[in-house]
Amino acid sequence: MTKAYSDSLSVTVYYPCGSSSVSKIPDNMPLLNGFVNQLDSLCKSPLVTPVSLFVTSSTSPEGSLKINKALTRKRTQAVMDYLKQHSESFRTISNSLDSKLNGKTTNHQLGKIRRSAFPSLRYSKVTLLLNIDKDTIAVVEQPSQDDVQTEDSAEAMSEMEKDTSAVILETNDKVIANYPLFFVKTNLLYDLLTFVNASVEIPVARNWTAEATLVYPWWRNTSSHKTVQMRYVAVTPRYYFKNPAKPYTSLFAGITIGGGKYDLQWTRRGVQGSMWHISPVIGYSHHISKRWKMEYSASVGFVHTKYQKYTQTPDTPFGEIKVKDYPWVSKVLNTVLPTSLNVSLVYTFTRTKHLQRHE
Repeated sequence: MTKAYSDSLSVTVYYPCGSSSVSKIPDNMPLLNGFVNQLDSLCKSPLVTPVSLFVTSSTSPEGSLKINKALTRKRTQAVMDYLKQHSESFRTISNSLDSKLNGKTTNHQLGKIRRSAFPSLRYSKVTLLLNIDKDTIAVVEQPSQDDVQTEDSAEAMSEMEKDTSAVILETNDKVIANYPLFFVKTNLLYDLLTFVNASVEIPVARNWTAEATLVYPWWRNTSSHKTVQMRYVAVTPRYYFKNPAKPYTSLFAGITIGGGKYDLQWTRRGVQGSMWHISPVIGYSHHISKRWKMEYSASVGFVHTKYQKYTQTPDTPFGEIKVKDYPWVSKVLNTVLPTSLNVSLVYTFTRTKHLQRHE
């Protein structure tokens, strides 16, 4: 559609969450190119005079206020750089006019608006005011983003919005979302001690995960009086304090509930027993590659254990055995102790979903 006697020209582009790249949303390209073509055409006429240039960028409420302020500046710079690169007219106008740059953050709206409205808050709008001889020229109005956004693009944005833990990737012909499915990890400190161990962590909600851990060292050397045998399991709900572009990589806290049985001996003297504990845990996780993470955590909590001491005794009718100390009564200990120290190597299993394919 055309609109005669317009004295302004504008374009609005949108971004995925946390991004400042105008190319991440495919429909931005025809909008920007249409704006450039109209601007170049208008500026060829001596009857058109640029007056003011306004650029407003906005962010949705996710992320801290500091991050969002920086993101608005990056989005403004990104759309300005694109237009300067593709339009000599815009480059000349932006250098000659005092551009008015405005950054909007919407952190104060978090919890007050629906998440389905968040994509509409991630935008940059460029508006150029023009003085035009209205008796001789008419201008084609730039279509809005809502007019040209395809059904496939809208569906893709909806899919992205459903799970903010998705990592959005772009290839030449598709948009791909990698959703963390689960994480498998091993504690390197336990590995050094020959403590066979493994953990599985599963995302259950935004910023929330549940972890299950198994520790199962099971070996003994009778001749050197050494035994390390343990059957220990634990579960840990976790909360990650941030949800950046690479999810579940930040400071986290949780609470571990675990228990098991043990037999530990390093001389002729040893101890056997059972235990359970409840321990708050705090830690930090970060990526070292696309699928690999490192994780560091520690916990201190309440420990209940029931145990008996023994002595490894040779030359009995049954051979060399472990004889429990008299009076053969289990002792009980309730105390607060460090319960874990983890330096873990983590591998991420993801679920890949193709959100959109375009020609």
